[in-house]
Amino acid sequence: MKKIGFIVQFLCLALFSFGQSAGDGIRFIEGEKWENVLKMAQEQDKYIFMDCYTSWCGPCKALAKDIFTRKDVGDFFNANFINVKYDMEKGVGKDLYKQYKSNIIGFPTLLLINKEGKVMHQMAGFQEADVLIAGMKAGKEGKSLFACRDRYEAGERDLAFLKEYVAALEGAFLKDDIEKIVLDYMNTIPVEKLQEKEIWDFVGAFIKNPYSPQFDYVIFNIDRLAHKVKFDRYNVERQLSWALEKAVDRVVEIKFDENGVPLRLVAEQGKIDTLLRLIDRGNLKRAETYRAKIKIYELELAQKWNEVYESQMMYRDIKALGYSDRDLDETARYLVAYCQDKGIIEKYLVLIEGLQKEEDKGSAKLKSNYYGTLSVLHAKLGNNAKAKEFKKMDEKIRAEKAKEFESFLKKSE
Repeated sequence: MKKIGFIVQFLCLALFSFGQSAGDGIRFIEGEKWENVLKMAQEQDKYIFMDCYTSWCGPCKALAKDIFTRKDVGDFFNANFINVKYDMEKGVGKDLYKQYKSNIIGFPTLLLINKEGKVMHQMAGFQEADVLIAGMKAGKEGKSLFACRDRYEAGERDLAFLKEYVAALEGAFLKDDIEKIVLDYMNTIPVEKLQEKEIWDFVGAFIKNPYSPQFDYVIFNIDRLAHKVKFDRYNVERQLSWALEKAVDRVVEIKFDENGVPLRLVAEQGKIDTLLRLIDRGNLKRAETYRAKIKIYELELAQKWNEVYESQMMYRDIKALGYSDRDLDETARYLVAYCQDKGIIEKYLVLIEGLQKEEDKGSAKLKSNYYGTLSVLHAKLGNNAKAKEFKKMDEKIRAEKAKEFESFLKKSE
């Protein structure tokens, strides 16, 4: 009798709380004591599906409104699981958040939990109905994220299994794990295998390292691959271009220490030779931008300061470096640290003064601030009064921006 009374109690609770509002969708029990939910799972020998949400989470609301209310979703989840939902910032949810914190990477997180309270599968973020059903069905059938992880750690590496594992990781929003698995697999196969559509579809989006044999192979065989694999050439070329640009920037960009002092550039000729070879072969968009950045970097390494200035002016006129003047500002700071030619420093002073005047008379809300650079340029030339004046202006603008940002954060709370 006690057992029957317990089940009736929960059925009444579920119907009272959600039976009318859920319609054909998932019938959730919300906010119930966790020990009672576990007991119900043991009584019915079912997994628990837990929606971990917060009141401010947009994707959580979209799931509740557009996915959980669907009949096909309701039919599957109501038949197979005990469905519960908890606001992770209120009541029982706060305790459950602490208990399952290692599995909750963001909101919403969707957990499949066995009757002992162990997480068997997890997904995260907004999920379309078919993806949600397939993911939780796989978890119920023993093809869960954690089961796949155990198989992977045991050495299983066939492609069909890896695709299954990656699908589980995608559902859990574990992007770093996906990339590691795909790259590890890619490094075990000959590059010629990229001509097979199934393999390309699995690894193609992860070919982003210009120093890898796979990147080299794609650049030099893109016509053949496009014909055999039938990929979207525009997207592949854009992927290669962005990867090359990031690689170029990592080598040539001027870096600063915690005090804003530029670090001396390091010669990396091997990487530059590789990048130029790929740029020349690839015939990709923005190739001239990459060449321009490398040219200025090589001149800076050689300390040919006048040629640095002339090249930057030429590239600026033809927009080869894009529409931002950040490179000019960083070069000016670099010259202050490593150039002793005051004539060149004066040229950059005139240039940066012009940039600041353009910003001052502009109407844009987000303005660039060059006063800090003007301060160090004047200090280099011995104009100490001007250096102090511009330093104060720089500090004032930075303080105002920090205050605006703090105000924005408070409004967002």
